[in-house]
Amino acid sequence: MLQVCDVLCPDKKNNFQIVSLSRRTVTSRIEAIDKNLTSQLESKIGQFKFCSIAMDESTDINDTAQLVLFIRGVDENFEITEELACIRSLKGTTKGCDSFREFQ
Repeated sequence: MLQVCDVLCPDKKNNFQIVSLSRRTVTSRIEAIDKNLTSQLESKIGQFKFCSIAMDESTDINDTAQLVLFIRGVDENFEITEELACIRSLKGTTKGCDSFREFQ
């Protein structure tokens, strides 16, 4: 990152040098970002007048089934919002009942 900074923005290199990149720091930052995004999504969902949920199941390169859940809603100003709500790995079979169980 510092080498890239040397090329792209050498005047900001000092800002990058003081950033802690320890495993715990990165983990706590990711958790804080997750908490913030979840809070924003819950707040937005609370403003929906109507909403729908879409699910899609696909297989990744390791042959693991992935279930993706999207939520789409319309608020009182008719503003449409669509967000990725979650991605879950499905273990075992991938029948409709399995997807529904994971959805619950």
